[in-house]
Amino acid sequence: MVASPPTDRVVAVVELLAAAPRGLSVSEVAARLELNRSTATAVLAALEAPGWVLRGPDRLYTLGAGLLAVADAVRARVPVPAGTAEVLAALAVRVRCGVALSLVGVDQVVFLAVEPGPGRVPAGIEVGTRLPLRPPAGASVLAWRSAAERAAWLAHAPESAATLDTIRAHGVAAWRPRSDSASGSASGSASGSGSVELLAVLRDVVRLLAEHPGRVGLRARVWEQLAAISAHPYTEAELAADRELPLSYLAAPVRDARGRPTHELQIGPLRAAVGWTERHAYIAELRAAADHLSGMSTARPVA
Repeated sequence: MVASPPTDRVVAVVELLAAAPRGLSVSEVAARLELNRSTATAVLAALEAPGWVLRGPDRLYTLGAGLLAVADAVRARVPVPAGTAEVLAALAVRVRCGVALSLVGVDQVVFLAVEPGPGRVPAGIEVGTRLPLRPPAGASVLAWRSAAERAAWLAHAPESAATLDTIRAHGVAAWRPRSDSASGSASGSASGSGSVELLAVLRDVVRLLAEHPGRVGLRARVWEQLAAISAHPYTEAELAADRELPLSYLAAPVRDARGRPTHELQIGPLRAAVGWTERHAYIAELRAAADHLSGMSTARPVA
């Protein structure tokens, strides 16, 4: 795909203002996106004409009413059942960690709902975050996709084939932080502790980079490192072992009205040591919530 810098700048300005409810000045937009002032002014003027942005008396720009028609069209087309936010909030309370729902498309994963709950959502994920569809992203959904789609996904990481088999047998994907130490194994909570601490640091770096959308390339690189560190898959036998294991996150598929897996529900304990009882409580809660959302898939989209 050929990049279009002018289009990228327009998208970046809209996304930046969406994350700044109080509004931003031209100079703030220019600084955050690392644009010169004249370019930022030109982009804002182009967006102001159709009402996509509004300049207030204080000279701050906010998103405008012209985007309402676009937003309504998106709500009508994106398959998110009414009541999803309540289901995610309740799940976050029960598992005491962050919860997220993403739409798994053809070539990317888009986060549609995020609930921090009592914990924190890993990797600085927020509504609208887009990640390329490659391992480990979307694993719990890809396990049920066509052979051609699985092959395209596995082309980025052929060793993940066994992971898809485990997901199909177990119903959920479970990931642990990777350990590069000689003694690092799925059974070592001490080595897992170091990886969990590193994940927390990288997550905070992503949050800081979110304040500077112009650093999108660097942010993407940090996300790649987060995925590489946090997503070493567990086998079914490892999950069944009666010992403490480090656990970064778990995911389960959510199906549409036709029974097709379309979304991925994730919880992120991000803990260095989780016993058998707690692990299986996480899995039970995740499955129940994913089944609930699947059952809601025939309801009307979020209004």
